[in-house]
Amino acid sequence: MIICLKMTNIDIVNRKKGSMYCTIRPGTLLFAACLVMAFGIIGCQGDSASDNDGAPSTAEVATLEEYNTVVSYEDGILANPAAMKYDGDSLLYVYDVEKKQVLALNENGETAREFGGEGRGPGEVLWFNNIYLNSDYLYIVDPVQFRIIRYTLDGEVDSPLDYGQKGSLSMPPPGPQPGTPRAKNITNKPFVTANGNVLLPAIGPEKDFNSLYTLADWEGKELAEIGEIPEGSAFVLDYKQYQAAVNEREVPAYYKPNVFPVNDGASHDELYFIYTAFPKVMKYNTSGKKLWERDVPETTELDSVFTHFYEVSGRMSGKSRIGLDTYVSGVSSEKGRLYLVVGKNGIVEVSNNLWIHEFTKKGELSRRFQLVSEDVNLAAIFDIDFANQRIFVVTEEAEIRAYPF
Repeated sequence: MIICLKMTNIDIVNRKKGSMYCTIRPGTLLFAACLVMAFGIIGCQGDSASDNDGAPSTAEVATLEEYNTVVSYEDGILANPAAMKYDGDSLLYVYDVEKKQVLALNENGETAREFGGEGRGPGEVLWFNNIYLNSDYLYIVDPVQFRIIRYTLDGEVDSPLDYGQKGSLSMPPPGPQPGTPRAKNITNKPFVTANGNVLLPAIGPEKDFNSLYTLADWEGKELAEIGEIPEGSAFVLDYKQYQAAVNEREVPAYYKPNVFPVNDGASHDELYFIYTAFPKVMKYNTSGKKLWERDVPETTELDSVFTHFYEVSGRMSGKSRIGLDTYVSGVSSEKGRLYLVVGKNGIVEVSNNLWIHEFTKKGELSRRFQLVSEDVNLAAIFDIDFANQRIFVVTEEAEIRAYPF
């Protein structure tokens, strides 16, 4: 138990991850405001429902060095894989940026089915943000055409969902993309639930909203509002405020509402919400009720993401900025355990490695997987075969590896 008193000569300072701690200004020893009981830790934390607020992680590190190659560069099957989902049985669905298609790959790395293709016709895409998979359908989110395309698992087009606002104009297709595989930014983007409903972002500078997402069915009927907006959030980027926050090593207000959902594998009526700039994990049901929240404890790999962000941002000027993404995607097991991959921007010491964090179904960090590669960089693109305990990961040479764990 920690009791903190704010005295005249004691400052309450925001930590870079949003929690609080106490500092005593030089020369002031008369009023030690933090009274430590039970654990002997000096500090002052803000109000939170978290069990691990501000504390360093004690989760074990599991180093994974052995792997099997599922698809090699020499096979010529993939050019630029940017997302993948495993069906839990035998097929790995991979979106390839160059081909504008999802390829369903079997255990031998061979193409069993193809979905999509470039264009504006039925089932065709101009760009993608993410893919989703359930027991009946495959989905591709096309942000250029403001639609989500649903396919049957035998490769046929089922139906699209147009999520663009009335009167909205489609964006032009993006220019040429780098050939190196990179994880897409999925924060505050359309999301397909395990039940086939859709979470649509509710935020925007001209919108009246009380939550981060609106849950709708496939016909577009609104079902619920989900996702708490963090205090101090901003939805219009103010570069002066951004730079002031960076100078104080605080999270900029524009990044505070950044979140992506993950379906709970143990309950199709529940969702994990990952707030990427703090970081924090919240649990909601599909009626919009918040079940719990947990702050993620400190780790060296997460600290490196923050260090990289503040150091690089501090050297920028004008209207330049970089993202702050502690986690970039996630998946849940049938038992409800949550797995999140750490963003690569901050991992500068050993760039070939990749970190994946395992959480209990109550959001407590339990294990930290360090995937090691000696010859090529690993992209932050992954999924997991839970039955055979394999982590699929993409390399920056368009290969797919499977790391047993």
